[in-house]
Amino acid sequence: MKGKPVSKITNYLTKFYGKYASTISLNKNLLLSGLVGFIVSLIVAYMSTKYSNDDFTTSTLTVIAGFISAKLIFIILFHLDNKKKYTKRFSGKLNFDILKQIATKMIFADAIFDIINNVSRFFILLELLRIEYQPIQAATIASIIASCFSYLAINLIVGRIHVFRFRKRLF
Repeated sequence: MKGKPVSKITNYLTKFYGKYASTISLNKNLLLSGLVGFIVSLIVAYMSTKYSNDDFTTSTLTVIAGFISAKLIFIILFHLDNKKKYTKRFSGKLNFDILKQIATKMIFADAIFDIINNVSRFFILLELLRIEYQPIQAATIASIIASCFSYLAINLIVGRIHVFRFRKRLF
C-alpha cells in the first residue's frame, strides 16, 4: 500500500511531461538563452557606463547586446531540441512542410516575445538609470521584470497558436 501514492504521483508527472514536453523544452531554451543575454547585458551595461555618461546610449547598447546573444543561443538550442520533428526518420532529410509550419509559428511567437521583452526592458532600464540606480542593478531589475512579461506572453501565444502541432497532408 505504501507504493501506491508515489506511483500515482509518478504517473501524473509522466503524463504531464508527455503532454507538455515541447513547451517545457521551449521554456528551458528561453531561460538558458535569456541567462546568456542577461550576463552579456550586465557586462555591456558595466562597460558602457565606464566610457559614456549617456543613459540612452547605455540602455540601447545593453538591450541590443543582450538581444543578439540571447537570439543566437536560442536558435541553436531550439534546433537541437526540435530537429527530430522536422527531419524524416529514415532518410535524415528535412521535412520542409513541417519545418515551415514550425518556423512560421515560432517567428510570430518569438517576435511578440522580443517586442515585449526589449521594449519593456529598454524603458525600465532607461528610467532606472535616470533615477540614479547603478547600471548593474538597473539592468538586473529591468531584465527580471521584462522577462516576466515576455515569458507569460510567449507561453500564452504558443499554446494559442499550437506551435508544436502540425497539419499533415493526406496526399
